[in-house]
Amino acid sequence: MKKLILQFIAIDDWNRPVFKDRKGRYFGDTENLFNYGADKNEIYDFYRDKQLNEHICYFGMCFDCDPIGGRINEDVKIILE
Repeated sequence: MKKLILQFIAIDDWNRPVFKDRKGRYFGDTENLFNYGADKNEIYDFYRDKQLNEHICYFGMCFDCDPIGGRINEDVKIILE
């Protein structure tokens, strides 16, 4: 199984949580929105018991960009670090 390791970066201008992988690609959630200033612990607690492939999608190569892709395939394990 492939792994996608993501690190929380910040909340963007649309209140979306934004994550970044080790290759510099941005990912996020367009359905579950958070208040500005939400910290990593709050975000990770929210996603703790959720199937991440149902929430996280590919955003693109820059912060605050429009989401480019759909959901991540179920054969990829998403890990928040």
